[in-house]
Amino acid sequence: MQKRRFVLASNSSRRIALLKLLGYKFDIIPHEIEEDVCCDILPSDLVQNLAFLKANDVAKRVDDAIIIAADTIISCKGAILGKPKDVYDAKRMLSMLSGTEHDVLSGICIINMPLKKKLLRIGRTYIKIRHITEEEIDAYIQTGEPLDKAGAYAIQGKGKKFIEKIDGSYTNAVGLPLEIVREMLNNILNDTNA
Repeated sequence: MQKRRFVLASNSSRRIALLKLLGYKFDIIPHEIEEDVCCDILPSDLVQNLAFLKANDVAKRVDDAIIIAADTIISCKGAILGKPKDVYDAKRMLSMLSGTEHDVLSGICIINMPLKKKLLRIGRTYIKIRHITEEEIDAYIQTGEPLDKAGAYAIQGKGKKFIEKIDGSYTNAVGLPLEIVREMLNNILNDTNA
């Protein structure tokens, strides 16, 4: 039986659906952080920093809860791909990913309020995309699906037809690595000072 209040610092339908799979009840309080990926920073540091900023933003508005926040990006050929700015940016990203392997990285931050204890972790999944024709890219962009997804594709949606191989956590590639989140929550809940 769940005794603590959980808060997801996101209104992402994907993260909400994934967190429900763990069986916890939780409230949704979206963060108010700008997700700026135009930084000269390692992708792993970027996702951890953004996850922390999101969790910390919500922690300032919540007195007693366990706050869960995440950020997901794609790292391909040395470039960090967040959500596309427009259809042209989505086309650029999909063209870059075509026929390549890339990393999907998720930073996860859990903060236990009011103790302000925090845990930070990273999930990583390797994905190989088959060659995608320009016509396929244009048709996919017309669906609207790529416009709010890191790397301009949804592995759980119509974008799955482009996936040739997945190595690692599928739920991480969707946006919330459940294996890691479960372990982090168990650590927080089993902490004798929690």
